[in-house]
Amino acid sequence: MKKLLTVLAVAGLAGSACAQSSLTLFGVLDVGIARVDGSGVRRTGLSTGGANISRLGFRGVEDLGGGLSAGFWLEAGLDVDTGLGKSASGALAFNRRSTASLSGGFGELRLGRDDAATFLNTLIFDPFLTNGVGGNNAFIMLGAPIQQSNAISYLTPPSLGGFYGQLQVAPGEQPSTAPNRHEGDYAGLRAGYRSGALHVAAAWGRLHGATSDTELKIANAGVSWDFGFVRPSLLWAREERAAARMTAIELGATAPIGPGELRAQASRYDRADSNADWTKFAIGYGYNLSKRTQLYATVAHLHNSDGAQRSIGVQGLPATGTSLGGSSNGYEMGIRHAF
Repeated sequence: MKKLLTVLAVAGLAGSACAQSSLTLFGVLDVGIARVDGSGVRRTGLSTGGANISRLGFRGVEDLGGGLSAGFWLEAGLDVDTGLGKSASGALAFNRRSTASLSGGFGELRLGRDDAATFLNTLIFDPFLTNGVGGNNAFIMLGAPIQQSNAISYLTPPSLGGFYGQLQVAPGEQPSTAPNRHEGDYAGLRAGYRSGALHVAAAWGRLHGATSDTELKIANAGVSWDFGFVRPSLLWAREERAAARMTAIELGATAPIGPGELRAQASRYDRADSNADWTKFAIGYGYNLSKRTQLYATVAHLHNSDGAQRSIGVQGLPATGTSLGGSSNGYEMGIRHAF
């Protein structure tokens, strides 16, 4: 009897393994040496995520037949300079993405914590992918979410002739009797077209606060054209909360040079009805040692208007701060390995 039970258990495990179409362990380890300064104060040390955010993840897809498939995605952020995870306690947490999904000819229905629909354009149309000392600040101006918990997302199928879209809602999960029962509710919409050299996309979203004065409105749009020898891009982003309004515009470019890629951007951030504005310039190069390993270097400069005191920082090495109207610089050299 024991032998029979053992055989049945092994057969069950084998059947489960066959049903799983794919199971992938993946990740990125990115660490560098960086220096940031502002108003004569410098800080030097190790940074992480200068070219790509360091992460560890698991994803899988199961073929259900009839054109349907089920999938999951678990992804945790890492600080390579300290070995800690991205949770508040430093533990490993799957807070970059934690989703289960069902896909088919209708598209994809995805549930769980995921990138906010209104964040993705600020990532894709930035030559630095928002990372390191050179990345843009268009996704953190007045508090727009980067990842969104409790998200319900619908993504269109990839067979629409280059057109794509995403609709995402996330309840704040307040009790119905609460006076601020919509607090934390998020809704986002993203639509785009990508075919050949052209890529264009726009997104709109709203994050409810405790009152109407704390409601955040988000909008952004980007366009790029790949000429082969250079791919210029333009990003526009705006966030509004009550009377506060911040607008960013970034002109960027990437160009293949040798076994790597040159990256550059110039951006301007304007706060309505004030001089709390700043400009930022960055240039960098990534040298590919292989398809998975890259050496990179970036230099960035930020200049504040009289009412602003923004400064450059990077994950693992906080900004030093700067005086009103002052300037800030960032330098970074690192290695990124994907697996």
